[in-house]
Amino acid sequence: MVQNDNDTPRYLFTVEYDEEAERKRVEYLFNNWDSGQITAPSGLVRIAEGIDREELHEQLLTKVPEEQVDVYELETTAMDIETEREVVEQEITASLDAVETFLDYVFSKKKAVLQSSSRNEYEVYTKKGRAEVSYDLQATGDTVTVRVRVNGYPPAPSFLAEFCQTELSEYAASQTNEQA
Repeated sequence: MVQNDNDTPRYLFTVEYDEEAERKRVEYLFNNWDSGQITAPSGLVRIAEGIDREELHEQLLTKVPEEQVDVYELETTAMDIETEREVVEQEITASLDAVETFLDYVFSKKKAVLQSSSRNEYEVYTKKGRAEVSYDLQATGDTVTVRVRVNGYPPAPSFLAEFCQTELSEYAASQTNEQA
């Protein structure tokens, strides 16, 4: 944390990303943050480690005027935000294949990206945030028990769990009506 002239705490956030879509999501968040002030630093920004700070600063001052150079000492700030886990369970009177096909359809509605087919793990991005979703199926006679687990930072897990619960409940009801 670095203080500015009026003693308001200032923070430098660095966000690594693998894909352009991740960069766009983070950029959108920064651009639409509605409290305080978030600006992108102008000029060059570098993180230097294991250097003689004063020597580098002196060399920079030979290249540009002093008022154009700022040096901040960075310290990682520990954040105390915990992930949330939601579990949705539903019994459905249908074949195992039919339920698995339906789950593929449900996840496709949220544009879930398969991370591990052997463990039925997906990554889902929503307007409420990112979450990891997995499921397992257990067949007993003509009934399949579906257990969907959603992990992430709030509010994404509760949002996705509610979505899955609605979809599975409606599907279970439709299968019960077909059986009758």
